[in-house]
Amino acid sequence: MNRRARRAFALVLLTCSLIGVVPAGAAISERRLPPPDREDLVRIFDPKVEDLGFRTTRARLQNLDTYAIDPRGRHLAIYLEPIGDEFTDAAYVAAVTETAEVFLPLVFKRWKGLKSFDVCLEPLPAEDASEEPAPITQLLVTRPGLDDVDWKHAALADLIAASNKYESTESAERAVYLYFEPRLDTQSELVGAREVARLQ
Repeated sequence: MNRRARRAFALVLLTCSLIGVVPAGAAISERRLPPPDREDLVRIFDPKVEDLGFRTTRARLQNLDTYAIDPRGRHLAIYLEPIGDEFTDAAYVAAVTETAEVFLPLVFKRWKGLKSFDVCLEPLPAEDASEEPAPITQLLVTRPGLDDVDWKHAALADLIAASNKYESTESAERAVYLYFEPRLDTQSELVGAREVARLQ
C-alpha cells in the first residue's frame, strides 16, 4: 500500500469512528458472537421454536466465569416457555431432543466465538409466575461436547449417555449436561431412554 493509499485508508477509519460506522473487515470479530440484544435473538430463534409450541422468554450472552449478563460473553443462554395454557410432562420430555435439533450444532457453527450454550425449558406461567422460574429441563453443551453426540440423528438416550459420561466431573468442566426436573422421572419416554443410555 503506497503512502497516498495509506492516508486514504486512515481517513476512512477516522471518519467511521467519528460517525459510529465500522468497516466490514473490522466487524469480523464482532460477528463471532451472537447479538447481545434479546430482541435480536428472539427474531432469530422464535420462528424456529414456535412450531414446537414454545416462545423465547430470555436470551442472553453470559460471562463464562460468573454467568453474569455480558454483551461479550462466550456463553449463550436461551429460555423457552410453552405457548398456550397446557403443556404435558410427556411433551416436556419429547421437547428436549426437538429443541436440541433447533440449536445444535447451529449456534456453534454460526458463531465461532461461542464456547458454550444452554437451552432451558420453563414452566407454564400459570405454574410459576416468578420472573426467572426454575427450569423444567436444561441442556448445556460446550464446544468440545459437540463431538459427543451425532446431533443430526440424536435420540434422547444419546443426550443422556453423553451427559452421563461427565457425571463424575466438576459441573464447570462438563462438556454435556442434561437436567430433568424430578417430576418427569416417571415419564415412560424418559425411563426408557435412561435404560438405553445405561447400556450404551
